[in-house]
Amino acid sequence: MVRLSIVGDVIIHDVSSGSIMHTGDNINTALETTVFAVQREVPFYYGTEGSFKAYPFYRRPFPIPQPPEPFTMCVDNLGSFIRAQNIRILSVSSSSILQIGSNRITSAEARIKNIRQFVTDKPGPKEQTTFVKLGKEEGSGFFEVLSKKSKRTLMNEGRND
Repeated sequence: MVRLSIVGDVIIHDVSSGSIMHTGDNINTALETTVFAVQREVPFYYGTEGSFKAYPFYRRPFPIPQPPEPFTMCVDNLGSFIRAQNIRILSVSSSSILQIGSNRITSAEARIKNIRQFVTDKPGPKEQTTFVKLGKEEGSGFFEVLSKKSKRTLMNEGRND
C-alpha cells in the first residue's frame, strides 16, 4: 500500500557533499562521496597530494550487508498517511539522504581519508614557536625552529630596513 506523506514545515540548514533532500516518491537513489583531506600545521603543499590510487581502500568493493538468516516480515500500515508537523535538520552531509515519501532502493557510500600532519609533538600551546622556511623547496621537512635569540635578531633586522 502506498502512503501519502504530510509534513507541515521542513527546515534544513545545510545539504552538502553528495547528499540529497528529496520530497516525493522515488524508485532508486544511489549516493557516493570520496574525500581526501590533508591538514598541516605548516601550510606547505607539494601539489601532488590527493592521489586516490595511493590508498587501496578507495578501490575495494564496498561490502553489502546481508541478513544473517531468512526472516518473515509483516507490516500493518494503520491509515494511508504519514504525518509530521515539523522537521528540523542541521545538516545532511556525506552521501546521506533526507527522504519524505516512498523509496524502493537506496544505496549510499562515503569513503573519507583525513590526514593531519604536525611539526610539533602535540598540537596546542607549549611555548610560542616560530617556523621559518629554509632555502629549499622540497617541503615541510625543511622547516626549522628559531631560538629566542634568532627571533630578536630577525626582528631587529626588520626594523633597520
